[in-house]
Amino acid sequence: MAAYWILHMALLLLSITSQQVLAARQQHRHTISVHQSSLLPSSMCSSSPPAPVSRSGAGNTIQIVHRACLQSGDRKTVPDHHPHYTGILRRDHNRVRSIHRRLTGAGDTAATIPASLGLAFHSLEYVVTIGIGTPARNFTVLFDTGSDLTWVQCKPCTDSCYQQQEPLFDPSKSSTYVDVPCGTPQCKIGGGQDLTCGGTTCEYSVKYGDQSVTRGNLAQEAFTLSPSAPPAAGVVFGCSHEYSSGVKGAEEEMSVAGLLGLGRGDSSILSQTRRGNSGDVFSYCLPPRGSSAGYLTIGAAAPPQSNLSFTPLVTDNSQLSSVYVVNLVGISVSGAALPIDASAFYIGTVIDSGTVITHMPAAAYYVLRDEFRRHMGGYTMLPEGHVESLDTCYDVTGHDVVTAPPVALEFGGGARIDVDASGILLVFAVDASGQSLTLACLAFVPTNLPGFVIIGNMQQRAYNVVFDVEGRRIGFGANGCS
Repeated sequence: MAAYWILHMALLLLSITSQQVLAARQQHRHTISVHQSSLLPSSMCSSSPPAPVSRSGAGNTIQIVHRACLQSGDRKTVPDHHPHYTGILRRDHNRVRSIHRRLTGAGDTAATIPASLGLAFHSLEYVVTIGIGTPARNFTVLFDTGSDLTWVQCKPCTDSCYQQQEPLFDPSKSSTYVDVPCGTPQCKIGGGQDLTCGGTTCEYSVKYGDQSVTRGNLAQEAFTLSPSAPPAAGVVFGCSHEYSSGVKGAEEEMSVAGLLGLGRGDSSILSQTRRGNSGDVFSYCLPPRGSSAGYLTIGAAAPPQSNLSFTPLVTDNSQLSSVYVVNLVGISVSGAALPIDASAFYIGTVIDSGTVITHMPAAAYYVLRDEFRRHMGGYTMLPEGHVESLDTCYDVTGHDVVTAPPVALEFGGGARIDVDASGILLVFAVDASGQSLTLACLAFVPTNLPGFVIIGNMQQRAYNVVFDVEGRRIGFGANGCS
């Protein structure tokens, strides 16, 4: 009998323990708890770089860092304050409207998709370092899935160029630099660019959605896209001798050497390098925190990652030559699907590296927002309008840990992004009446553009995002960064 009661009590304790574990797992699925400090801008950089990125398989792999983490070529620690978020959102807005015009065929279709130019130094942009010329010299450039033509500032370039941290590219010091002559196939590679001929040299002019303009001549040069790979010869790029900004003072906010275009047009670096030994695939992981290393891999087969799921690319629209469009079919908060019909996203959903936060139609956003608020009752919500352009913000001052409901994005074909905690809340410090406050805002915003969504880089963090252009699909794999 004693043995029976001992066994009975053991089974009872085991049952209680199992229920507690199950409850903990259920709770984990329905909340995300993260240290507040890891969401502040300072966490995006570290005093020393993480271990070098190593990716298996073919392709050229480059390490990604936040633009805010660069200073004279070194990573640095940025302050917790985030004074320029309004500027980031304003430029996001301009970019979103420009991409919408491209998708719908409205407006000036001769203009390219806007690059992320003129953003504040502490914005959430991502940069890579590539080698240009022979011998190769390193240049730090923005990379953009919404632009095609790659360009850097070149000598001679005096009053018409913005200040950058690195020396300008000097064609006279490269043995492989060649200007593109007029009337050649290379001169036509610009596609939607505004191409003219100045004498015998092919010239280009690209006007972006924020009204900034870069002008110069087209040239061919050797590009080194990975320290461990041979250079790609004869890449057509823009040698920029003139830049003008559509935003007053934006030239002072630049600092990078130029832009790496990863769109689907003929002039993109992807389209050009695939003509050699590279595949028609690129992938990246945007690092969520300074302790993780992000990467950009160009020209490799889609990786056999066990947790990688794909969604089809939408390619049956002539306006989609540069951007990557998929179908968003649902959104969930805390594991529960929101009552949003997939027809709310009928134009399409752009996966974009240059937009910071996700923009969606107002009708869909308000459903997401209201459900998110319902789960945030433990925090003091600020009145709407207290934070410009963001209507769901909380005062989390003094909270070491912030708990929020998880948000998931569902795509056609079964692909899914369980948004990383760093992509759900935009956290920054502000000074109010001499007191420092820490605010956390929902990192999604509404637009008045029906049927159109852009998934920003915040919501892509920590995922291996694979752009399989030849296979007409995009894949997402969790825990992509090292």
